Amino acid sequence: MTPARAAIDRFRKSKAYDLLMAAPLIVWFGGAAIQLRPSLVALGAALMSGAITWHGALLFFALFASATFNLLLVWLLVARSVPVRRARGLLARACGFVGTFLGVAILYLPPVTPPLPLLLLSDVLLIAGFAASVVIASRLGRAFSIMPEARVLVTAGAYARVRHPLYAAEVIGLAGNAILFRQPWAILILLAVIALQVARAHFEEQVLSQAFPDYAAYRARTKRFIPGVY
Repeated sequence: MTPARAAIDRFRKSKAYDLLMAAPLIVWFGGAAIQLRPSLVALGAALMSGAITWHGALLFFALFASATFNLLLVWLLVARSVPVRRARGLLARACGFVGTFLGVAILYLPPVTPPLPLLLLSDVLLIAGFAASVVIASRLGRAFSIMPEARVLVTAGAYARVRHPLYAAEVIGLAGNAILFRQPWAILILLAVIALQVARAHFEEQVLSQAFPDYAAYRARTKRFIPGVY
């Protein structure tokens, strides 16, 4: 191996390279959170002054949960460890990359004010998805990945029940998001993201099986997304 090739290989295994690869996603997630700032400021001011309806208060908490979740993803991308193995092939990377970008794209659609029952449902889904994501991410920690990659094998907590609990929690939160933005585009994006998450999980399991000998036994005793079902 030439010195130049060796230097490139060392760089590809470094934290600097990992941050460089994550930079577009960091900008995308952060930008989505910033996109919600004008609505949050206006609704927050009304909330503080008491000049807000229940409908407006629910909308504020739904949007706040959405923005906070995207900032959580930014933190996970910055704090994660470097991968020990990456999936090969364009399709595997495309599923992770496009699935992630497409989910956040909902926040760039024009917001709507749904009827009160749908707004309540949005709040429940967003808060449930966000709370579950925080708990799961705290267990996943530095093993967090967007692309199908192997960093650290996590099999405790929610991962003792299903192999991809964070993906499931993200879809729950995304369903809450979809209610708050223009239709039918938001729902179509949600359905596309679900399909991409299933494909992403498949490729991730392949690379984890290659990186960790214990993964086959773990995979045999757990379901993919829903305990006891699938």
